[in-house]
Amino acid sequence: MSNVRLESDGQIARITLTRRRKANALDSATTVALREAVTTSAEASPRVVVLSGDGVFCGGADIREMEDLDAVDAERFIRGLHRAFLAIREHPAPVVAEVRGAALGAGLELLVSCDLSVAADDAIFGMPEPHVGLPSVIEAALLPHVVGLVRARELLFLGDPIDAAEAARIGLVGEVVPAADLEAAVSAKVERLLRLSPEALSLQKRLIGRWLNLPLDQAVETGVSSFRAAFGTDAPKREMQKFWRRRSRDRDGT
Repeated sequence: MSNVRLESDGQIARITLTRRRKANALDSATTVALREAVTTSAEASPRVVVLSGDGVFCGGADIREMEDLDAVDAERFIRGLHRAFLAIREHPAPVVAEVRGAALGAGLELLVSCDLSVAADDAIFGMPEPHVGLPSVIEAALLPHVVGLVRARELLFLGDPIDAAEAARIGLVGEVVPAADLEAAVSAKVERLLRLSPEALSLQKRLIGRWLNLPLDQAVETGVSSFRAAFGTDAPKREMQKFWRRRSRDRDGT
């Protein structure tokens, strides 16, 4: 039985980790299922993807599996995790993380692979790898970009968990709400995304991904190319006309 559920209504794809009894720990089978769900959802061209976990978001990589790995199998295991996270980062649509319970270790890397996030106020976050004799790798490399080098070092060297308020303060999550309001807050963010140009959002996501790997001057030139590409479609004119219509209605009070 797959440990990942994919649901779609056309505009919104929902990917849910369902290994609840194991805190949605990512073993090899779950990692493959996650990557396949992300890839399959991309083929259907949704406007937005919501990623969540049943019970908790994700408690990290599966230590039960990892403790028996040799060096060769360990590389295979970690590359599999990276491929799943990369599929999320390269998905054409914005991916919104709905974080309940915990995002720890690989679960935190899963979180920062997403584009936007909403967390319950009782969720915890952290990189506990130092406590099990491991460095944090693969998408942990995003953390200095997300929270800055000093805070990334605190998370990665000490391995201490932080609460949702602190995670929001340092920029690890975008929004924190009471646990009872989490689904409603995610739905509100999704609705905001659905009102925007899907072409522009897809271009912006691709640009942000490239900015992480380019010097400033090359990042600027990449942006110019994307700006030109946007005007090769009808999206800018369509959205600008909508903007003026909204402004006219607001001015007229209708």
